[in-house]
Amino acid sequence: MGSHHEVSAIHAGLPKVFAALALLSLSFLSTHAQADARFSMQAPNPALSGDPLGISLTGLQPDQIVTIVAERRFAPTAPIHMASAEMRADAQGNITLAGTASLAGSYTGVDAAGLFWSMETSNKVDTEWQKAEVRLSAVKGEKILTQMTFALRSANVNIKTEAIAGHTGAKIYLPADVPKDGKLPVVILLSGSEGGDAAGRRFGPKLAARGFAAVSYPYYSPNTPRGQEVPGLPKDFIDIPIDGLDALYQTLAKRDDIDSKRIALMGGSKGAEMALLSASLLPWVKSVVAIAPSDVVWEGFAMDRLLEAGRYGSFSYQGKSLPFTPNAGLDKAFATDKPVLAHIYIEGRKAYPERTKAARIAVENFKGKLLLVAGGDDQMWPSAGMASNIVASRKAAGLDTELLSFPKAGHLVGGDGYSPNDYYSSPFAMGGNAREDGQAQTIAWPATVAFLKKSLEGGKQ
Repeated sequence: MGSHHEVSAIHAGLPKVFAALALLSLSFLSTHAQADARFSMQAPNPALSGDPLGISLTGLQPDQIVTIVAERRFAPTAPIHMASAEMRADAQGNITLAGTASLAGSYTGVDAAGLFWSMETSNKVDTEWQKAEVRLSAVKGEKILTQMTFALRSANVNIKTEAIAGHTGAKIYLPADVPKDGKLPVVILLSGSEGGDAAGRRFGPKLAARGFAAVSYPYYSPNTPRGQEVPGLPKDFIDIPIDGLDALYQTLAKRDDIDSKRIALMGGSKGAEMALLSASLLPWVKSVVAIAPSDVVWEGFAMDRLLEAGRYGSFSYQGKSLPFTPNAGLDKAFATDKPVLAHIYIEGRKAYPERTKAARIAVENFKGKLLLVAGGDDQMWPSAGMASNIVASRKAAGLDTELLSFPKAGHLVGGDGYSPNDYYSSPFAMGGNAREDGQAQTIAWPATVAFLKKSLEGGKQ
């Protein structure tokens, strides 16, 4: 049932993109909802983030235009994220998020996940809400016609997490109900330059909920204003040993609940660089998902200080630093308020062609299945071009590669499309935008899950 207080709260919390809604007069308010209007959802509740939700709004008047407001909270005391979409009902008085175009609001056009990736932080806090809860409101003028609340979670089944002894910060995410006579395929998660357990937190529960043993392998943890997330790991991205990943494999191979013959690596950005490099060196890797990848090994770095230019590489193997391409073009990169780091990689290749040739990752040595995901507007580094180089190198060796390239997306193509794209706070330009990145994610995530299942669970290898 609608109330003056409820509608006022919705309007008060809306970000500036919803200024038109906030200006609505609230002097009159219906005290009852539209009798037949109701939301429904085909997905179970709790719903699994990244899977189709099948949300419909029925019982409207034919061709009636309503505004759907979505609210979501990600932590108990966090501000509510909000988005809106103005939609017109069909001749039967029905709206579906997957099939009805948004005419105005936070996004336009047809997009089943549009109300989720387009959310922005509001000034509204509601401590009564549960974490990961979503509330949808159908609003017409000053009336709330109907509402629906549901949970949207990274995992909608029980997940258990265990530390992996002997490997600092490493942990495994498993579905609580593992078949007694079955061994789970494994996906090892590698974070990017943010380091720590970022990839594990983000993808571990999602993959475990879909039947994988997801292993978070933190391999470096930088100094930050809050300290080091995983004490005991390297603080600088210098000569990270690929051997550590091989040692992790030896530990995993001793477990009786996973299948050590079905292991994939999945990483984004520097994590993708590590995944591809590792797959070219380690024979046990079955498949790889590389998001915003690199085709070469790059110069190492420290988060809290400048290093001598061109001296340190990112990775090592068997005690030896691996060849790397030095950075160049720092003046170009920092010429704008928000630095465009892609310049240091583009200029580095130009300035050091021979070192780039030596630093090329021998992706043709990896005979397994490979999925690449890249954005053509990536301003962190030129991942789309580097992905094309990887495809060409493997094609020359007679190897197939799956490439999902999104021309207008940026660096942040590694989500599931159901989280707002303001979550990643960075002082550097990422490229893309909420729409392009969000829509790329809604395509790439189900493709990633399907790829992992096929490459690890009995599909043709």
